[in-house]
Amino acid sequence: FVISQKNADKNLFIASITKMMTCLLALEHGSMTDTLFITKDVYITKDSRVRLGDVYQLDNLIYEMMLVSDNDAAYAIAKHIGGDTLTFYDLMNQKAQYLGMDSTHFASPNGMPNDSNYSCASDLVRLSRYCMWDSAFAQIVGTAEKDLPLVDGRHLPCMNTNQLLT
Repeated sequence: FVISQKNADKNLFIASITKMMTCLLALEHGSMTDTLFITKDVYITKDSRVRLGDVYQLDNLIYEMMLVSDNDAAYAIAKHIGGDTLTFYDLMNQKAQYLGMDSTHFASPNGMPNDSNYSCASDLVRLSRYCMWDSAFAQIVGTAEKDLPLVDGRHLPCMNTNQLLT
């Protein structure tokens, strides 16, 4: 039910909103206790909180990606779920088509600048509604802070960047 809209179908770059689809696919296709290694091919940004060689359980890496918008966490998840990033992009685009997101194309798991990663407001409403029906997704994005245990025993404090929660 839409009360008002303006340019709802105009394609725009979607930045970190892309991580919503990455999270959704991880929840649908992954086992939350899977072990993920941060390897050189997914360690791409120097300001990432994950470090080369870190080992996570999938559920904790999802929290890292969604609460602090960690770009490298998104790449590690994409590689794990898809086997490689290109296969993961195919999964993202298949899910977008399933959801009726006809003005959307994914070419990144994290939303870093990419001319082939775009959507429009009406499609993002579809994605958001679908994601929030998933209780695990809703719990993750509604978490204000979480202590993330790494497999090696260290802990990584995680504060949600969503100011409505903090």
